[in-house]
Amino acid sequence: MSTTWDMGGPRRRRIRDTDEGASYVRPRRLRGDAEAVSPGPNRREQRTAQVLRLVDERLVAERAEAAAQPDIGWRIGGLRLDPDGVFAFLLFLPLLFIAQLGSLGAAAVAAVIPLYVFVRRERLLQVMWPRLFLFLVPAFALFSVLWSQAPGETFKYAIEFGLTVLAGLLLSSARDQFAVLRGLTLAFLTYVAASIAFGGSVAVGVGAGGYAFSGLSGSKNLLGDIASSGMIISIATLMLGVRHRRPLWIVVAAAAILLDLYVVLAARSAGALLGLAMGACAMLALAPLLAVGKAVRAWLTAAVALCLIAAGLSYRWLAQTMIEVGAQVFDKDPTLTGRTYLWYRAADLIQEKPLLGRGYYAFWLQGNIDAEGLWRYFGIDERGGFTFHNTAVELLVTVGWIGLILTAAVALVGVIALVRRFVVRPSIALVCWISLLLYQLARTPIESIGVAPFYFSTVLAFAALGAAFGRVKAPRPARVPYRSPNVIRLEPVDYSAAGWANTRPAPAPGSLRLLRGPDERP
Repeated sequence: MSTTWDMGGPRRRRIRDTDEGASYVRPRRLRGDAEAVSPGPNRREQRTAQVLRLVDERLVAERAEAAAQPDIGWRIGGLRLDPDGVFAFLLFLPLLFIAQLGSLGAAAVAAVIPLYVFVRRERLLQVMWPRLFLFLVPAFALFSVLWSQAPGETFKYAIEFGLTVLAGLLLSSARDQFAVLRGLTLAFLTYVAASIAFGGSVAVGVGAGGYAFSGLSGSKNLLGDIASSGMIISIATLMLGVRHRRPLWIVVAAAAILLDLYVVLAARSAGALLGLAMGACAMLALAPLLAVGKAVRAWLTAAVALCLIAAGLSYRWLAQTMIEVGAQVFDKDPTLTGRTYLWYRAADLIQEKPLLGRGYYAFWLQGNIDAEGLWRYFGIDERGGFTFHNTAVELLVTVGWIGLILTAAVALVGVIALVRRFVVRPSIALVCWISLLLYQLARTPIESIGVAPFYFSTVLAFAALGAAFGRVKAPRPARVPYRSPNVIRLEPVDYSAAGWANTRPAPAPGSLRLLRGPDERP
């Protein structure tokens, strides 16, 4: 009977040497023909290796996907301009300055979107096919022309709404998401810097004391919304800059974060600060999940989904709590700057036409008696640019219960698809879109989100919903025709006679040396 010593196995025992502090494994004797098994890694080493393997595989997959994309764009000196980033910058710059540019800004937006559609024409239908259900919302808005009290205005704004949704879906389906975030960061940084340099202040509340920074728009809520959205995008750009080792964009994103934070605090906007807190917390909580396995992400995402479902079921209580907290923390009047009276008047308007509403964008029009009365009550001398400051109320007044249910169903499907994609194929860009969507959803009780045409938050909301689906793929390389191989000649070469000074190892007898054929070019 032979005896073998096994240094591993499940029944191993560690003995520590007290003199040198070294640890070793006591060998275990095996009888018969059993084979010795070398000790394997322990469970901690296996978990560490599994995490590192997941991170390495994800990095390799991302780099392979990036390398497979076509190298398109322009170079100015050492700076490379990507078409996706250029489109994002050129689109959002007039959107952010649309209050100052007026009809010129709207014309610029309407011109940039078809131009980018033309650039993306080859795979546009393939990319937009899984996102077509998102167009149900603008399609219903356009359909409301049939019962609108101002059909001409409804048709015009519904077309603009459809272009706005298309712009958001083009952003989320872009080939290079890092370039998109860079373009958005530059656009928001430009607006915030101009607001700090040339902006002013407005009085806070209806009859309440104090002033808040309003920037170029004259509305502190709009400025806070812009700065909060820009801050979330800048945080994602900073993460991607660190990951891709882009020091220039790290500096730009850090500067944008500081300026955005200053503007949000100076604007004293309760909705923007509360939404920003939720969006930033979501980004900081989701970013570490990029390095864990799919099962862990699935469990944590399911837990978060249950919390969101509970929040949705208690929507009325949550909205009232947010209003009370905002009034106490930011020293506002109990009506939250008159929103409660707006909702009181909206309830009467909803009862008149509950199912289909008054038509998309057919209420806040000059000449409408109800709108004129609200403008006069709140001192809106411009007689425009006003909402009910509640997304559900806004939809009920304009498109009724049918439009509200349709919009909620489309948003729910998009959210589920977005969460599923994050579990399966996570990325920093997805973390940014999810954080922006949570920021928008947190503000729906006190602001009108995702319903205004040619508005930056509408573009971001639909871009976040569209990010749940695939992006533009690189074109397949053209098929190379088969060519007959050139015949080469192989000869045995013996290096052993070169002497001791030859540092190359001597090949084995009969080794072959590759020689260039007579027809081959040097």
